[in-house]
Amino acid sequence: MTVTRVLHITPSVRLLGARRSLLALVRELAGTKYEPLVLVPSRGGLTDELEKHHIPFRELRLPPWRKGSSWLSLPSQVSSLRKLIQHEKIGLIHCNEIYPTPHSLAAASSGGLMSELASAVMMRRLIHPLNLPIVTHMRLSVTPRLIHNYMLEHTNRIIAVSHGAASDFDGYTWKERKVRVVYNGIDFTDFDRAAERREAIRARLGYGPEHFVIGQIGLQMPRKRPRFLIEAAAELVKLAPETRLLFVGEASPGQESYVAELRKRVDELGLQNHVQWIPFQQQVAEYFAALDMNVLLSNDEGFGRVVIEAASVNVPTIGSDVGGIPELIEDGITGHIIGAPKSTEEEFNRLTTAFAHLAYALIVEPERRQAMGRAANERARRLFNTACHAQAVSHVFDEAMEEYRRNQPPW
Repeated sequence: MTVTRVLHITPSVRLLGARRSLLALVRELAGTKYEPLVLVPSRGGLTDELEKHHIPFRELRLPPWRKGSSWLSLPSQVSSLRKLIQHEKIGLIHCNEIYPTPHSLAAASSGGLMSELASAVMMRRLIHPLNLPIVTHMRLSVTPRLIHNYMLEHTNRIIAVSHGAASDFDGYTWKERKVRVVYNGIDFTDFDRAAERREAIRARLGYGPEHFVIGQIGLQMPRKRPRFLIEAAAELVKLAPETRLLFVGEASPGQESYVAELRKRVDELGLQNHVQWIPFQQQVAEYFAALDMNVLLSNDEGFGRVVIEAASVNVPTIGSDVGGIPELIEDGITGHIIGAPKSTEEEFNRLTTAFAHLAYALIVEPERRQAMGRAANERARRLFNTACHAQAVSHVFDEAMEEYRRNQPPW
């Protein structure tokens, strides 16, 4: 077996969705023909897990591509990346998010570093061909401007995490050749353990068997629409006073005042005894296991990992009709979809009563809710396991390697 070393570049080490997906991927790829080496900007939650699972990593902080204040440091850092690629005998680069893509293109170019950097920064193109193939993961919506600025068309392949995400490339002549849809994979081990301790976990969090716990787990930001959930809860508790909301996660960077406003709104609505706030957690399986219903009401979501994490502990989700979410929820079977695909915020905010009635129906029909949870679990394990994910990503790597070899000059 010929082994290719793959450099997986991540711009962050926080154990949120993109890094959890990367961790699951490299654990599956270790020992296969695509041997992983992870490039991280610093130590943190991700590197703790990599060390635990004996996955090698290197540290190199790549400056933001689109900030003028970073351009002075770009040459030295991209030069370091080029040297690392050569020293580690890397055969393929996988950018876990779009942001390191231009750095990788410049570092992997066969041309002089300064001329390639200048062309990439000023013209958004390379002068010379690549020395190795590059695959980029696209996890959130991209605009034509982002596609251009991060030079995505110059990669060998782009992995979109859903068909909804891939639709951002509609209209590009190269979409059919370059873009592949690969759903994320989930490691169910921690969730299985948590499910066995559901009642104890709920008791520790202060929930009894009479409580109906609705959870939103992840960064708190306007995109996730937590304000909508709070407003809907004010209506739901009138129908079902045993309703509880569980928010797990901290404010997205720069959104601290927004979260303060959310807490103030909870107080204004008299929901203090119905809402619990838990700060960011590295391990989230126990919190999903405590839920009766999960929500993902985003206005932009490439995949929707929390839908699958909830499903892994038999918890259905009510989600918005956005991005990859409707590909993860079979409406009426594994959960519910609410809203239209292109709802404005004003239109979506009119749905609080509809949401409250959907949730109330799941409260008063526990057998139907449990059947939804079981169906969600079965579907999650069949379609979104780590083995399927790694196999599909490996196939994309195969395509990128073959295309790269095919385009090499005969000499």
